[in-house]
Amino acid sequence: MRIRVCRGVPGVLACILAVGCLVGCAAPAAVAEPSWPPRGRPLRIKIARDTWVSSAGSEREGNNGGAAKLKLKGRMEYTLFDADLSVLKGKIVTAALWHFHTASPADPLRRVTVSTVAAPWVEGTASRYARQEGAACFAQAELGKRDWAYPGSTFMDAAYGRGRTIWRFAESTAPDADGWQSCAVDADVVAARAAGLSHGFAAQDDVGSEWSYKDGQFKYMLMPNRFIHSREQPQFAPYLQVWTAGTDQVPPAMVTAVRVETGDLPAGEALVTWRTPADRGGGKTLGFHVSYEAGGKRGQVPRYLIPMAGEPGREVRMHLQDLPFEPGESVKLSIAPVDSAGNVGKSLAVTFRVSAKPPVFKIAPAELKPFPPSEKLPEVGGLKVAVVDLVDKIHAETGKMVPAHPAGYKGGNHIWSAARKLIRLQSARNEAVCFQVNLAGKSAAADVKLAFDAAAGVKTRVYRLDCVKTRAGIMPDVCVPLTGTFAVPFQDDPEAAGATNVSLLCEVYVPHAAAAGRKAGRLTVASGGESVEISVELTVWDFTLPNKLSFIPEMNCYGTAGPTKAGMEYYRAAHEHRLCLNRLYYHWRGDVDYPPKWTGQSLDLSEWDKLFAPLLDGSAFADLPRKGEPVDVFYLPFNEHWPMDVYANYRPSYWADEAFTDAYVKGLQKAFADMAAHCDKRGWHDTIFEFFLNGKVYNKRGGWKRASSPWVFDEPSTTQDFWALRWYGLLFHQAVAPVQGKARMWYRCDVSRTQFGRNLLWGVMDMEVLGGANAQKMRMKRDEQVLSGRSYFSPYGSANDPAGANTQAVVWCLKTWSEGAVGLVPWQTIGNAGNMSSGSRTGLFIPHAGGVAPSVRVKAFRRGQQDVEYLTLLGDVYEQPPYAVAAGARHMVNLAGKILKTFEADAGTIRFDAADPGALWLLRASAAAMVSAKRPAYKRCVRPIPLPPKDLRRLPDIGYVRAAPKLPPSKPEYAPPAPAD
Repeated sequence: MRIRVCRGVPGVLACILAVGCLVGCAAPAAVAEPSWPPRGRPLRIKIARDTWVSSAGSEREGNNGGAAKLKLKGRMEYTLFDADLSVLKGKIVTAALWHFHTASPADPLRRVTVSTVAAPWVEGTASRYARQEGAACFAQAELGKRDWAYPGSTFMDAAYGRGRTIWRFAESTAPDADGWQSCAVDADVVAARAAGLSHGFAAQDDVGSEWSYKDGQFKYMLMPNRFIHSREQPQFAPYLQVWTAGTDQVPPAMVTAVRVETGDLPAGEALVTWRTPADRGGGKTLGFHVSYEAGGKRGQVPRYLIPMAGEPGREVRMHLQDLPFEPGESVKLSIAPVDSAGNVGKSLAVTFRVSAKPPVFKIAPAELKPFPPSEKLPEVGGLKVAVVDLVDKIHAETGKMVPAHPAGYKGGNHIWSAARKLIRLQSARNEAVCFQVNLAGKSAAADVKLAFDAAAGVKTRVYRLDCVKTRAGIMPDVCVPLTGTFAVPFQDDPEAAGATNVSLLCEVYVPHAAAAGRKAGRLTVASGGESVEISVELTVWDFTLPNKLSFIPEMNCYGTAGPTKAGMEYYRAAHEHRLCLNRLYYHWRGDVDYPPKWTGQSLDLSEWDKLFAPLLDGSAFADLPRKGEPVDVFYLPFNEHWPMDVYANYRPSYWADEAFTDAYVKGLQKAFADMAAHCDKRGWHDTIFEFFLNGKVYNKRGGWKRASSPWVFDEPSTTQDFWALRWYGLLFHQAVAPVQGKARMWYRCDVSRTQFGRNLLWGVMDMEVLGGANAQKMRMKRDEQVLSGRSYFSPYGSANDPAGANTQAVVWCLKTWSEGAVGLVPWQTIGNAGNMSSGSRTGLFIPHAGGVAPSVRVKAFRRGQQDVEYLTLLGDVYEQPPYAVAAGARHMVNLAGKILKTFEADAGTIRFDAADPGALWLLRASAAAMVSAKRPAYKRCVRPIPLPPKDLRRLPDIGYVRAAPKLPPSKPEYAPPAPAD
């Protein structure tokens, strides 16, 4: 027996390459060929309990244990069943069929997944989704008493790969003359239940939504209801047919080597790793029982934390969490292997200490205090002068503030004292800081100037905030450079005609070379022949923000920006604001704007290079503050229809691995490889190149070629969609891995329904852009990162409406970072000329006579990015993990948010009603003071985002049932479109 405890490792996530029940990876185009008939003789076993659960609305808490039917409906409704499998003890299971009687002949079951279940559950006796205390439902294994896994988990955390479960799928037979169907269940899934490694069976309809194309008409059927009869109908009761061949009475060998890592895991946690021992009794080592002793107490590690076994010698990992361990406490684990016949091997006992990392890194409040409020404002030439934070907003007509503040805020707040005529700012080097000047009243000719002595070495700009119409009235939003004098209200801003005040934005940029210390400046406001001078006190902290972003606010867009002189201005505007514009250059039809040349055999990138090299080598930004930094992320032009013709190569199937010609597979892989090799040769190693699929099959409504995708790729919905994404991802990685060198070729997927994605994309997807980021999704992502290897995520949604608080952008950045994301993605950011007058969530960069006019929300996103860099630097210089720094930040700022959606698939807009500009300022100042005290040397990047390692030979053991009758795959009804379509 060996045990090795690793406490000083730089990070658990950084040392993990792959994990779990892992097997070799065949070419993604290969279709698994199941074996049949199985060895041995069959046993008929009746179903002892069954129910179904629903993920929809109030049905989440409903039970159907007494229903006469069971329902399977894509990702919405699932069937649970169980059987007494004690008769299988000591036997070697070779195959199984689940027999069921359809109760919806027009919509029978087609491809079905059957999974193990990681938690005990109570069948219940209710029907029609009635709430039944103590009974199983989607929300809890026992309503009101016990969760499926960790607190806040759902059924999706205890089946289909989550909760360390195993699953496989198979086609169902068509209903026979009496309405009976059958579907193969993987032998391991059955054996796991018999061996006490599972608590039953979970079944899911994998096809989910269907479509057809006949007579020139496309029809989409959203997740039809599929019913089968339950055990409550004796004449139609489902049953299992299980084949066994021989016996196994020999337990597996003892686990002999354990490694424990604590690294940067939170207090009370550990990552425990061991290798699967061999089984010599004729079966296979299938799983483990694990118990613990700590603090004088004993307990069982819950099944949802315990890995299933891998092949003999393969490593498995167990993330100890959710257990009552104190920081640094000594824990004794007992690990016993279990084989497929239910034999339990000898236990290995290991003792170690769990992580002692403090869960919170305390951020000492800065000594700076806000100025006292005052309702007495300086006046000049008929104008009252107020100064507020960048993220404050003053209604142009009413003067009311968003967010609201107590009386006197306009005259005294965290940056401004009207009584002292003093503005107080703080900045790191390589940072831009802003404040707003509000002028209330009327003036025929006003002027505002901001200046520092040349010796200060800073740069200043003043913008007027032009107004836009919003649901809350007229609001300042668009940043237009101020040139010369102006009238109050603005005469050339039609929306401001009824304004009683105007807002201006003053910006100070502190270059790399600026010296730390205090700088003196002046804000001069003139009107009606009078002027008032306000002192500006700028403290430059003794550290420099990195040029390369550690956190990427990705400004997503679908047009306008491009490799033209006018289009490049959008990229430059984003870059200047420490953001990254990323345009998708193809459309739902599959056609590509500015594509490389595809010869039919290879890519010719010579002309493409001329267009896009300035973005990828950084030369497009040579005169900007972060000069020479290339774009952080860049969409590749590939999709399901380019460069290979999807229509000519598609063979109708719901399953991507059965749907395409060999020529299609080879062509795509050649194009992928050519691009990867080229980017490496050009030395474009800093940009993340994203292969991303955006199509949706239901966009074919109205015409077959209106959309090229046969699946829902963007916001995938059902197993067929996730399986197709997996197939394309494998295709991509197999092609680029041998040739990419240092080029960062990533596979990205945009997923709103992470909880329904199983482990289908584990080890394949590098970047998940997820919608509706809630606690469950964050937990699922963290489990994936710890158990499957490094991968990244960024949440997406919409920027705040111009009527709402601009604190949203800052807090969204902070919250997202605090949850472990590497960025965030407003889904659309380029507006149109109409957004100069009519505000929009998506109008962040607006075409203007002077080029590109940014919304003040762009400035707020920059502020959020800079604040994240502060916290990242804080963790770096004090050697603290991000989660501890994030916890310290949450003690100072309320980061709780509420996701607002307009429809079910909407990623939503996150609203932070409790956000406060003063609290954000204090967090920023406090973190800066602590960093500045350490005087850290400049780093080009504080938190690198390295390429996730890939080993396609070590992926989750998922897919087809190995022993199953060979049946035709589920296919849509399809007739080739007419040539003119």
